[in-house]
Amino acid sequence: MTNKKWLAALLLLALVVGVALRLSQLDRKSLWADELFTLSMAGDHPLWPEPGMRWYERKQVMEIDDHDSFLTAKAAEQSPPLNDLLEKIAIQWLGMTELAARLPAAMSSCALLLWFAWFAWRHPEAPVRRVLTWTLLLLVLYPALQVYAQEGRAYSLGTSLLGMGGLLWMLRWRYGFARWRAPGWGEIALLTLACYTHYNAALMVAVLLTPDAWAATRLKSGVAWRRVLVLAGAFGVWLMLNAHAILFTAEGKAAWITINESERIWRTLQDWSYILHGFWLIVAVLVAAGLAWARRSGRVVAAPIAWSGRAMAWLIVLIVVFLLLASLVVAHAGMGHPRFYIFAIPWVAVAAGMVFAQMQSRWGMALLLAVIVTLSWPLLRDSRRAPKDDFRAIALEAARLAQPDTVFLFPTAPNRYMYRIYLERFLKRDPRAHMVAVSSAEEATVVCAELSATRHVAVQGHLWGRALTDAVYRQCGHRWPKREQKNFYNTYAEQWEQP
Repeated sequence: MTNKKWLAALLLLALVVGVALRLSQLDRKSLWADELFTLSMAGDHPLWPEPGMRWYERKQVMEIDDHDSFLTAKAAEQSPPLNDLLEKIAIQWLGMTELAARLPAAMSSCALLLWFAWFAWRHPEAPVRRVLTWTLLLLVLYPALQVYAQEGRAYSLGTSLLGMGGLLWMLRWRYGFARWRAPGWGEIALLTLACYTHYNAALMVAVLLTPDAWAATRLKSGVAWRRVLVLAGAFGVWLMLNAHAILFTAEGKAAWITINESERIWRTLQDWSYILHGFWLIVAVLVAAGLAWARRSGRVVAAPIAWSGRAMAWLIVLIVVFLLLASLVVAHAGMGHPRFYIFAIPWVAVAAGMVFAQMQSRWGMALLLAVIVTLSWPLLRDSRRAPKDDFRAIALEAARLAQPDTVFLFPTAPNRYMYRIYLERFLKRDPRAHMVAVSSAEEATVVCAELSATRHVAVQGHLWGRALTDAVYRQCGHRWPKREQKNFYNTYAEQWEQP
């Protein structure tokens, strides 16, 4: 890594592999429910309100309808709007497609790799280049980054912006408080954009800038405080618009998990291990212990280090503080999933890079890289093979026998976007006027009245909604004695026809 030609070749190879993993077959799998929700936000709600439409109205997520502006719709749900805005741009070129939904995530993940490769190539100090090269290799192969780079949600974008701004933050703090300087405008801009992707990303930004606020106070740095306050003010505008939805979520009203405290702790640890790829963390600990033993025994000479042991310790503290705070937020909201902790990955990768960069043996480095690839490949392979909820397949099946008067039945009115987007693509017309929802078994009689004039009902649903459409068929299915049912991954479609 000290030979510039070999370093250039290694960085270029890493970039080619990383970009290929992220951009290949972006549209192979169906969009799943959350991706369809985000795509609907981007495509169905105009940025500039139409005549008679309000710019902004306070609503909750279950109250969003087709007549809401983008600002109203986004402020009604829990996520900041940056990813949706980028999808809105992609839709102008690519339509309401898988590529439009997933391109912002994939491109941002590629940008993160390019950012680290550039600094690994351009930094004047060889020890830093070693750390950043190892970090880049880990980021290229990180299973979670690959998974979320191909999902049309905000997690990849937020992680990428945090990683880019975070690298500037880490280089600033490399020598600790003694050589601290105020954050630059580029760093502030990247971290502000990261705040606009996800609230856990904003939480990481708060963790990062707390030491800067302390240093700015100690050193009476007006420049640092002004820049931090610019970030807080820029994000504070959105917090005011979204405050009602934040409180709604914080009170557990969007919860989907109810478990006891011991189960929650165990599940949280599992989520951390999955998203941070615990196998690599074990390898990093073993390598660090082996190098420490070898140095103490005089078997190896210590390699020049880019960050001090104290800096690495503080980096680990930062990671743990974020994970604990994010876990409290997730638990309080009644949610749970590994993706909520993805924003720690760039810091974990840099910390592991600091350890691996101390290895000097070429054979040792080659063996270490082989171990890293071997431990990442099964999860990468499995994630690429794993199917998503197949809303594309059920829409294609529902459209297969559709006539002009076909009625499309689906479970729960607020989830119409999950079924409408693909259905419109295959029908080549807007189906909303012919879509009927059943939101509870008690609605079966009313729904039957809405279906009474049609000879053909096409049903689409996620598996959890099957009981609802079954309730309708029990009530009035005798009108359509020919019932054809098909199951897909976590979804189903049916055709109800009169003879």
